[in-house]
Amino acid sequence: MHATQAEIRATAEDPLRLRALHFLEILDTRREERFDRLVRIAQRHFGVPMVAINFIDADRQWTKAEAGLPGQTDELLSESMCAHTVHANTTLVVPDTSTDDRFRNGKFVADGARFYAGHPLRAPGGQPIGSLCILDTRPRELSDQEQDDLADLAALVEREVALTNELDRAAYVQQMLMPREAPDLPGYELAGLCVPARDIGGDFYAWQLLGDGKLQVHVSDVMGKGIPAALLAASMRTAVLGAAQFNDQSMAVAKVASVAETILGSTETFATLFSGRLDPASGTLEYIDAGHGLALILEADGGFRRLQSSGLPIGLLPADTWELHQDRLAPGEMLVVVTDGILDLFPRLEAAIDYAVEGTGRQTTAASFVAAAVALAETEGAQDDVTVLALRRR
Repeated sequence: MHATQAEIRATAEDPLRLRALHFLEILDTRREERFDRLVRIAQRHFGVPMVAINFIDADRQWTKAEAGLPGQTDELLSESMCAHTVHANTTLVVPDTSTDDRFRNGKFVADGARFYAGHPLRAPGGQPIGSLCILDTRPRELSDQEQDDLADLAALVEREVALTNELDRAAYVQQMLMPREAPDLPGYELAGLCVPARDIGGDFYAWQLLGDGKLQVHVSDVMGKGIPAALLAASMRTAVLGAAQFNDQSMAVAKVASVAETILGSTETFATLFSGRLDPASGTLEYIDAGHGLALILEADGGFRRLQSSGLPIGLLPADTWELHQDRLAPGEMLVVVTDGILDLFPRLEAAIDYAVEGTGRQTTAASFVAAAVALAETEGAQDDVTVLALRRR
């Protein structure tokens, strides 16, 4: 016996099911290639003109990905065949929709759909939240093997949905680990932003006021992208902040390197690090640039000077050492440290520096400079993580 529209609505409005769906935060998100790829695979495998990944909200069907259909759309619950799949919570096959009382007068049949098969998509807790469905313009059957294949593809969609949720939450946590407010340092402005190439990335920046009133700033780039780089970056960040709090600049980096032999060594990766310590009274900046090479001081008259390298990145050679350098931030000057994702936007490093120097004439504060650089990276579609830190002496 087929489910009534009242039963379909009751399933759609089930609070536990809706809680599971909304927790995933998948509704009304942008199109993504990883989901589009799965519907194309299903389209080719089953030889059908139409495939969709649909999610059932309390009063609508929303399409995340489709092939052969209008695109990301909302459909009324009463028009949704996938709502019946969610209600059944098992594979639903309709060999001829034009002879099925539930669908023969519906929109999709009127538009030419004569065959429907859907397999429920379930949240990690098991609640049915949507359907991977295939449609054809002619009646047909779906063999047992094909039903198994549809279930397997639906499982891949479920995995991607769960991964989306995990990445979103991981990205949120990673951003919460970044500094949210600059310390109050009279006579200075400090700003920073990090934009990962994926949901999360291997860049980080940090700052801290030390007990003696000095300001410590750090920018690091762990080789790689995504979750592995983010995990290593989180460990590096903890090591950097802890070491700087109780040691001078040279010893702090040495201790970070010692910890990094364990963190990075077994993964065969490395990290660049710029770590600088500012005496606000004099503007004196002590720093170590461990393979970073992307720090400069923009001068008040429009010129610039690049800061010196102290040696190789951390994690490349065991028991390595780094040379301590010193500079001075004069009134009107700005320390700028970026990661190499910014270089994706320019043909060579010199062009990036020219842009930064030119930008100081237009962006007069540390915050506006950082915002302009990050906006450029987002507009131009940088392929690597982009981090920008700016410290300006007024």
